[in-house]
Amino acid sequence: MKKIILLLIICLVLTTCNKAPLEKILNDIEENSIKTIKLTDYTDFKWDEVWLISGNISGYYLKFMRDQGIDVKKVQYSDTNTDFGIYQEHSDTIVYVYNKKVVYYEFPPDNRDREFYSLAPVVPYALLDLKLPLGQIIILSNKNSECEVNHKELIPLKPIKIYENMDAELRCRDNLRNYCK
Repeated sequence: MKKIILLLIICLVLTTCNKAPLEKILNDIEENSIKTIKLTDYTDFKWDEVWLISGNISGYYLKFMRDQGIDVKKVQYSDTNTDFGIYQEHSDTIVYVYNKKVVYYEFPPDNRDREFYSLAPVVPYALLDLKLPLGQIIILSNKNSECEVNHKELIPLKPIKIYENMDAELRCRDNLRNYCK
């Protein structure tokens, strides 16, 4: 009996430790009535700043991060296609940076692994949302990573930098200058 209890405790610890920071936050929100969280409380790695990006971290955003002096090799698919990046069809992206180098990135948890598949396809939706306007980037420091919790939405309280309308601006900056006004 003691061995079974010990095995259950080990399994519980291992599954909790392997969860991504946003999954840990989602679980905490679902289990407790919390009003604010600190991202630093849910990460077990070092980071200086976190980039909350409205949309997928792909070509334009990777180039923009490189322009800011950040090493983005961790999120690139391969050496042959270094501008593309990672894509998830509906998600925002959270990118953790330490010493100007991406150390971890994640997408908010969604319903795909929680739904029972039926004959109809499951429409993916985020279970935890940042509610960022299209094209917005918010940067938080690890010293002040507090977010207000409104149902299952995270609202950053003290960003160190906010970029607006980046989708249009980055497309214009690259190769569509003739079409942007």
